[in-house]
Amino acid sequence: MENALIVLFGLTMLYISAASRIKAHIKMLSCQGFLLFLICYFTVEKMHLLNFIFLAFETLVVKSFLIPLFLTKILRKNEVHRDNEQHIPNFYSLVLSSTLLFAGFLLSNIHYQAFDGINPIYFGVSISVIIISLFLITARQKVLTNVIGFISMENGIFLLSLSVAKEMPMIVNMGALLDIFIVVFILGLLINKINEAFEDLNVSNLCDLNDCECDD
Repeated sequence: MENALIVLFGLTMLYISAASRIKAHIKMLSCQGFLLFLICYFTVEKMHLLNFIFLAFETLVVKSFLIPLFLTKILRKNEVHRDNEQHIPNFYSLVLSSTLLFAGFLLSNIHYQAFDGINPIYFGVSISVIIISLFLITARQKVLTNVIGFISMENGIFLLSLSVAKEMPMIVNMGALLDIFIVVFILGLLINKINEAFEDLNVSNLCDLNDCECDD
């Protein structure tokens, strides 16, 4: 069951790669948070109860509810519904993301003996999710989709940390949670300010804020 949930977590990145509707991306972030909670639940015997309670709060409340709710509020306020100006079309993004995810599965199965005490599928899927997220950040134009890509990357890092959940101290969880809050709220303010100054939320507008020149 645990492996099936991890596979589903990886497949959410394929949906994000193929979809242009930002609302769909936010729904996938919520789905990722819920899947991370289920993964924590099925590995509860490997961690202390207090650590599990905190992880459950971080995944079920923060990742699957609060952050998507905050991003949805920004989406409605700025009336940005699609990102149709990607540097790479959705089809090619889907093909590349599928290749990266398959490479992650292949890597985890070929070198499974190197993962002593760690489920290799954790490593393969999490590394694939991190790389796919970095790719989507560079391929998408809207600031909001870049924020979603960053949160997806953090979810991949969180999944990787779950592979050693028994060794992960509480302070690491608190640091990850604080990092999410700071980045999402600061970028939320940034998105609102850009929307007040420009007609859309393209990343290229950041160049104008920095007084630099952008190539068309």
